[in-house]
Amino acid sequence: MKLNPKDILKPTLVLFVICLVVTGGLAFTNKATKDQVALINKQTESDTQKRVLSAADSFGEKQSFGDGNENNYVVAKQGNEVVGYVFTTSSKSYGGAIKVMTGIDKTGKVTGVELLSTNDTPGLGLNAQKSEFRDQYKKAIPSSGQFTVTKSGETGDDKINALTGATITSKAVTSAVNDAIKEFNTVKGGA
Repeated sequence: MKLNPKDILKPTLVLFVICLVVTGGLAFTNKATKDQVALINKQTESDTQKRVLSAADSFGEKQSFGDGNENNYVVAKQGNEVVGYVFTTSSKSYGGAIKVMTGIDKTGKVTGVELLSTNDTPGLGLNAQKSEFRDQYKKAIPSSGQFTVTKSGETGDDKINALTGATITSKAVTSAVNDAIKEFNTVKGGA
């Protein structure tokens, strides 16, 4: 069988034109929806901030801390009074980075924890998204200054019971919350 250059060139050219049209369509769609996507992301972030610190009615501008710009916080206010802070922190987990938003009121009580992103195992690590796990953090910052993960069902002001089969995820979420507590102490000390 003899190959003719025309037999190779024609399908190649057709595929090139298809790719060009699809790429152009995707670029146009991306440009057309960019502002709407940014607006939706901002609204989602605002809704999550309200869930983790419901006493606030407004949230300030993001202020970065730590390494990179993944970790940041905003001041939460009720009217003109500061009622607390909302921290966004990340930690390394089983499925990669896990991003957590933590609300801490001005008295030093964790008011809420939400997972913003995680790639952990469904049915195991993703159980960290359930309120039964996240609500364990809703208490005063421990006297030791950080929460610790336990598998034995121990109780105490600093104990967080690990998810069954997902200790790495439990430790990652706890590490992110502890980073928020550490920054809260820095911000509060400097305020």
